[in-house]
Amino acid sequence: SSLFSLLLSSSHMTSLSDDNLSPWEDHCSVIPPERSRLYLIGLGSVVASFSVLSNLFLFIVLIRTRRHLNSPFLYLISLSLADIFLSGAYILLFLVNMLMDEWESSLLSSFWWSYMPYVLVLSHLAITASAFLIVAAAAERYVTISKMSSEFSTSQRLSIVFIAFSIAIVGKLPMAFEVEVVKNDNCTGVTEWTADVAQFSNDEPYASMYKFWFRNLVTVMLPFALLLCLNVAIIRRLHRQHQSAKLFRFGTSTHRRNVRSATLSLICVTCTYLASNLLNVVLNLTEFIDRNFLYEEDVRPLYTMSSDLVSFFTVGASAFRLPIYYVCNAKIKSEVHRFINEFNVFSNCRKLGVRNSHSSTVKYPLSTVRYCNTGNGFVVFESRGSAQLPRRVGTRLDRLVLAVALGSVARADTNPFP
Repeated sequence: SSLFSLLLSSSHMTSLSDDNLSPWEDHCSVIPPERSRLYLIGLGSVVASFSVLSNLFLFIVLIRTRRHLNSPFLYLISLSLADIFLSGAYILLFLVNMLMDEWESSLLSSFWWSYMPYVLVLSHLAITASAFLIVAAAAERYVTISKMSSEFSTSQRLSIVFIAFSIAIVGKLPMAFEVEVVKNDNCTGVTEWTADVAQFSNDEPYASMYKFWFRNLVTVMLPFALLLCLNVAIIRRLHRQHQSAKLFRFGTSTHRRNVRSATLSLICVTCTYLASNLLNVVLNLTEFIDRNFLYEEDVRPLYTMSSDLVSFFTVGASAFRLPIYYVCNAKIKSEVHRFINEFNVFSNCRKLGVRNSHSSTVKYPLSTVRYCNTGNGFVVFESRGSAQLPRRVGTRLDRLVLAVALGSVARADTNPFP
């Protein structure tokens, strides 16, 4: 959620240096949070806790193998690190804020106001960086499956990760100076402190040129639009490849299966990002068009709930990443099983690992596809090991196409396995 929506989620917020943000009740009283908001933030905290644990697990699984740093997994490693900070920030910002209002705890209030501006900025840095990391992963995947170029080099990926975090810093770091924690007149206890928006943040050209045209458009709208276009392009490319595979039913290699599974997992991650950020895009546009409308008495509760939903959807998308990788990406699933087996986390994990390694050998054997001249046209054969006889996987149409394509091969060679 945006800076203003997060500040408004504090139910005892009294003033944001705008007359339209006047309190509904006496500015020293605590407005108890609605029960619906309590349930939403409680559920969101559970999801955020799972997100922290799952992304920390994924980060450890991937970072311990050096070759993953030289592969597209570098994006996932960086993304999992950003998700850890993002999900942890949700607990510190929303759960603690809700509890200090519910319990009217002065101790929690002082603790929350002491770190709120810094954790707020950290959460926005993580959100922006993760968005551009997903864009980078989707762009490389599209280039790869389109065969425009080979995969990016390690130095190129490191540069892209650096650029993603640099854009996040340029776009969101100034937020640390836009909000000021000040004394709330003569109030004491939970309402002793409040937040005030720095005057320079409402001055031109900072307010329009930077906060909207750069921060909102570049860090929110741009990655959303890019991912939407890339996702559609990747799905269309996969559809074309699927149609080609129906025409030529050659044996599918292990490498091709891995590429398709990695692409499928990326599509799922991209879709969850788009779904979770749609409401955020709508709120950002509304804030720019008519911010005062959102602060009206009858609209403000809906705005506060919407901002809570945006944050909930964001941590929900982060929590879904590991399950998506595990279901859709065979490599990550194998790495997770290997990690569990090595550290013997569960009592039956070693048996599980043996069974999985055996099934993976059967399911994904090393295969060799050869074009064999049988004297009656070229036929596609696939050999799956010395213990098995080769089987024909080509169709009659395949034989016709191969006869034309390989017509220069001498027919005298009758050995079916050159």
